[in-house]
Amino acid sequence: MASNWTKQQILFALRERGTTAAELASKAQMSRFTVYGGLERPYPKVHDLISEALSMPRQAIWPEFYDANGERSGLISNPRAA
Repeated sequence: MASNWTKQQILFALRERGTTAAELASKAQMSRFTVYGGLERPYPKVHDLISEALSMPRQAIWPEFYDANGERSGLISNPRAA
């Protein structure tokens, strides 16, 4: 099983694209702490925001949370979890 990217890898990739997590949060009208928390925990809204900024599918960044089709997998697919 592939591993999720680390927080540092994601932040570095965002900086390479000319943006930051705080700027993404501001544009999406979210708290920057919500975005930072979503870097390591299952949070589909944040994952969509980041994957769009990186022009990558979310399952490539968080393969532990999403299947090959981008659908939530594992425990987080349970409607009561998260």
